[in-house]
Amino acid sequence: MEVPVLIVGAGPVGMLMAALLADQGIESLLIEQRDDLHLAPQAHVINARTQEVLAGIGVTHEDLAGITTHAAGARFVTWRRNLAEADLARIDIASDSYLANMAAASSKRTANIPQHHLERLLFAQVSRRARCEARFGHVWQSAEHNAHGAASVVRDAVTGQAYRVRSDWLIAADGAGSAVRRGLGLPMVGETNLAHLITINFEADIRHLVKDSPSILFWILSAQAPGTFIVHDAARYAVFMTPYFPAYESPADFPVARCERMLRAALGERHLPLRITSLSNWTMQAHIAEPYSKGRTFLIGDAAHRFPPTGGLGLNTGAADAHNLAWKLALVMRGKAAPGLLDTYGAERKPVAETNSRVSVANHQKMGQVTAALGLDEAGLPTLARLRASAPARVLPGALRAAAKRLLVAPVEARTRNVQQASSPKFARIRQDVQRAAEAQMEHFNTLGLDLGYVYRSAAICASGAATPVVPVASHPVHPVHPVHPVHPAHPVLEVAQSFMPGARLPHFRLQGAPGAPATSHDLVGNAHFLLAGFGRHGKPCAALGHSVSQALGVPVRGLDLDAIAHRDDHPQLSAWNGGLPDAAILVRPDGHVAWRYALQADVASGDVLAALCEVLQVPVPASA
Repeated sequence: MEVPVLIVGAGPVGMLMAALLADQGIESLLIEQRDDLHLAPQAHVINARTQEVLAGIGVTHEDLAGITTHAAGARFVTWRRNLAEADLARIDIASDSYLANMAAASSKRTANIPQHHLERLLFAQVSRRARCEARFGHVWQSAEHNAHGAASVVRDAVTGQAYRVRSDWLIAADGAGSAVRRGLGLPMVGETNLAHLITINFEADIRHLVKDSPSILFWILSAQAPGTFIVHDAARYAVFMTPYFPAYESPADFPVARCERMLRAALGERHLPLRITSLSNWTMQAHIAEPYSKGRTFLIGDAAHRFPPTGGLGLNTGAADAHNLAWKLALVMRGKAAPGLLDTYGAERKPVAETNSRVSVANHQKMGQVTAALGLDEAGLPTLARLRASAPARVLPGALRAAAKRLLVAPVEARTRNVQQASSPKFARIRQDVQRAAEAQMEHFNTLGLDLGYVYRSAAICASGAATPVVPVASHPVHPVHPVHPVHPAHPVLEVAQSFMPGARLPHFRLQGAPGAPATSHDLVGNAHFLLAGFGRHGKPCAALGHSVSQALGVPVRGLDLDAIAHRDDHPQLSAWNGGLPDAAILVRPDGHVAWRYALQADVASGDVLAALCEVLQVPVPASA
């Protein structure tokens, strides 16, 4: 069979890519080796930027609200000895100041949405698009590549039959172990074996254990059952992750019976009714593909990058990958942009992944500060594993092994109990130290700056268009040369400094209008069109120029006068985001990032906009224009 685009992998990123392409008239075939969507939560943090992208394909606030857990709570992250006992430390990750910063930057709010629920919502979106076909239980095996595309061999896992798929473009969205990436011989660069974990998915009603501290995450500081609870729905199901140490043990050493014992110890209730629904193991790594593409094949999502979950950045980074690539690929396929535009995909997205990876690794390592403040040595956990795996321990009767383990962990459990109870002035001071160490982990859980604050630098950004000097009307270059430098936030992970500088995401501001009309600036952005928005002396000209530029290039450009539609209370912000200057014409790409800015006193002309847009698309300015 033949198809314009073959997407390998029907996780959230692959399905989002298919929907984004379909909305721009591009057909795709989506294949997935699993026979169904995920049944367990997997990732769960869906940030504001990803929700903006989802809104662009028709996912409504009500759609997400229906699958969001902890919509009205879970504002804390908590450290305990076990889930049944009082807190050792707790931080508020949804403080009034943080929520105010988020509201100023987006109409969306980061939410806890289990991946298996999100997948079903995305599959419904894909299924209703005529230009998308999804096949589950179909395994990508290999491909022959040439200058015109790829001929892939795909096997139907049920029948065993193999067939060929010829595609003009191949998209690898097949996860961290990407077969497509391996087939291309593209290496991954980074840190390996940061940690090894067993994941226990279980069903239980634990509301009575967590009601005093509504949290999505509980860190269990225990030598007996160390790990992390992800409480998706306290009434129904949650996840517990605990480390293992391959030098002394393997996943085979964690049968259901042992996992249930550990789970009950971490819960702190030995007889709580529960059911383990699945066990899995995984290795925490921080790897970035080098490069992101080869020929007509592109890597997106976990196929391009994988980093620790400490920060919840993986799935969200992948969603932005798809958002960045889809409009570029569509324009190239329609002959409206030169193939060189696709080179900017890796140039823009790889630095974002590198930053997110670096922060995720730092978050993982920094968590040890809490344990250290408690006075515990994490190096002791492998020692326990080594002793359990030793030959003498393996031949001891079960009762003796259990007694020996209790002796080994008793000092740790006693210390954590004394700190939790602040049983003496000494332990009260230690508990204060633990609380301060916990408060230092805020960048692990609040990543507004990473989510919304990255600025692209590539050939698809007219960087010189950031220039905004006030010069005489008599003579000025199309792309002047003195940039207004953006204000950098004091905490680039926690805070975002919005601006109209080229490369940055279009700032968030409110619109005025009738009910049902676009409510915010991001409602003006579309996956299939550019936005030419102006204010001050350039507002009305931009509203008229959009149509003429569209006619000249055959690329949809929507022209708007922001003075006419921006909420009056937000008008002062427009100038502030423009370096204090009162006039600007801003060209915004389909992915919502500013491609070009013109802020001179001389009137903006169609030639200025055409030159900028042609620079982005890497095509010559039409002679007729």
